[in-house]
Amino acid sequence: MRKFAFADAGAISLVILPQRYLILLILNGLYFFVYFHRVSTAVLAPYLIEAFSASATSLGAMSSAYFYPYALSQPMVGWLADRWGAKKIITFSTLISFLGAFLFALAESLIWAAFARALIGCGAAGVFVPALKILLPWFGAKAFARMNTILLAVGNVGAIVASTPYAWFIQQVGWRNSFFFIAGLSLLLFFLSWQFVRDAPEAEIKPGKETINKEPTGPPGFFNILKSPFYWLMAVLFFAYGGPFSTFQGLWGYPFLIDVFAFDKIKASYFLMLIAWGVILGGPILGFLIDKKFFRYKRELLSSLIALQVLNWAALVFIGPSLGYFLLGLILFLMGMFLAGTLSSVWSIVREESSPERLGTTMGMLNPAPFLGIAVFQPLTGYLMDRVGQEGNTFSFSAYQQAFALCLCSLIISLIFSFILPRKRGKR
Repeated sequence: MRKFAFADAGAISLVILPQRYLILLILNGLYFFVYFHRVSTAVLAPYLIEAFSASATSLGAMSSAYFYPYALSQPMVGWLADRWGAKKIITFSTLISFLGAFLFALAESLIWAAFARALIGCGAAGVFVPALKILLPWFGAKAFARMNTILLAVGNVGAIVASTPYAWFIQQVGWRNSFFFIAGLSLLLFFLSWQFVRDAPEAEIKPGKETINKEPTGPPGFFNILKSPFYWLMAVLFFAYGGPFSTFQGLWGYPFLIDVFAFDKIKASYFLMLIAWGVILGGPILGFLIDKKFFRYKRELLSSLIALQVLNWAALVFIGPSLGYFLLGLILFLMGMFLAGTLSSVWSIVREESSPERLGTTMGMLNPAPFLGIAVFQPLTGYLMDRVGQEGNTFSFSAYQQAFALCLCSLIISLIFSFILPRKRGKR
């Protein structure tokens, strides 16, 4: 195995790092910023409102500029990763992220900032699917779930850093300089990706090429995937699962804790952060179990994890305000832990059902499903809450109960679909 030597300026020592772990480190660095950029506008919002005299509506539109190119480009990203090689896609995407961050730091209007954020979204779109496609040959099929949960854990670290630590950093250097710094780190990751990341170990690569496509992955590949019952069942499962979760974590969880449990803003943020800690601490444990103990029973584990998530949501819907602090914190932590295990199980099953030459395309076509779920569930839950109405400036538990009951029903649908996922003939 190829190894790289690095001089440690602090200890004046030599550290030998196997190539596959160097690649894992670089890819995790890239995915850290995918999550960081996804949530950083919450901290940036007051500075952008002041700098551009922005309204809440226009600021929301600017923030959403990240998500549309991210979701819409996923099928193309997967196809290009299969066609041209994941290393080329991930390196080019990192360069786009650098340009987006650099332009954001220079923005003189909200439209300029929205364009820059759209570029960041385009760049971030080319990380997750190509990263998993690269890690598969380097670590093997039996480590695929662990690699997935490690990526998710590091991504959630990025989300945590984008909150209080990033707010402190902005106070020290200003929001524009903070993005110049982020752009510099993105440029460094671009050079590291170009220099050290490889699609597969040399033994698996033909001379002069980094990828081998044994079958065409053009438009007929898209049509073959769309004709597959497995694709549509998994897409519905992913839609029904991802929509409720992101609606809670990204929209209603924070006001729910303030309105129903009378938490102040700091306390509510700490409790909501338990979801991310569940992914960070619990996710790798479940990833290890999927690879080592449940390698042949991924579907059964997927159904079990979704069922446990259903119980979490049932507690929020039917018990709600009666939950003590300990049980509430435990539910939020387990919510993140079960999410990480569910996503790892989903992608491990997708890997089994897809040929290696079409894995990127299949993942890219499935990845927009939870984002579509977010787009549907966030306004729909808001409509249900508005029907109940506010009491003063807050929503009552009855309003949240209506919204979360819809999410609970969606998770039950996801559970049902997990039972009927087809298998390849001959697979147990």
